[in-house]
Amino acid sequence: MTDIAEALFRNRAATATPASMADQLSKLVWQGADNGASIHKELEGWIERGDQERAAVALAYDEALLFGASERMSAALDRLAVRLPELGPNIEVRRSWLRENF
Repeated sequence: MTDIAEALFRNRAATATPASMADQLSKLVWQGADNGASIHKELEGWIERGDQERAAVALAYDEALLFGASERMSAALDRLAVRLPELGPNIEVRRSWLRENF
């Protein structure tokens, strides 16, 4: 599976929220042969290089730990905070999730 997250994002309804998009991706990860690895890579890319809308979807995704380790996820959140400071509240929610779960 490749570009599933991107296809969903490009074809989303005007009323779709980051949380609703993340919820749909959470369901899709279990439908593919790779157990979501390709979707996780896309979401990691959105955190590292995506625009604000895509990064917000990736931040809302809580089905699995992206980047494979909490330390790597935390470092990616640090970089995102510098690159897209307007996502500060979303980043803090994800940091809290990391502290509570890992």
